[in-house]
Amino acid sequence: MFIHRQRMETRTMMAVAAVMRFGNRVADVTLANASSRGVLAMVDAPPARGVAVELTVGDRVLKGQVRWRAHDRCGIALKEPIDVAELIEGKAIPVVYVPEKLARRSAMELLRSFLN
Repeated sequence: MFIHRQRMETRTMMAVAAVMRFGNRVADVTLANASSRGVLAMVDAPPARGVAVELTVGDRVLKGQVRWRAHDRCGIALKEPIDVAELIEGKAIPVVYVPEKLARRSAMELLRSFLN
């Protein structure tokens, strides 16, 4: 069971490719920000609130639950804490720095900004 907590730490902006599994679906996602207890996933059709998900990032599997969703993104509370600094240093997964103003854009706008 996941317990709701107010956000107590800042989010670190990033752009990390991951694969999300929920139910019998598999979707490519981009993790746009993270804290030790949660991530923002940019995805075409986000799962419903409360759905358990698995995120595969490199060789790591992160388990969590969707806490909220919007048109092209969802917030995921992680079951176990992660070391965000380790992710940014590239020890665990490849990370691309994304300025905060870009991280607030839609997935398509974010992709276009990288291609230009």
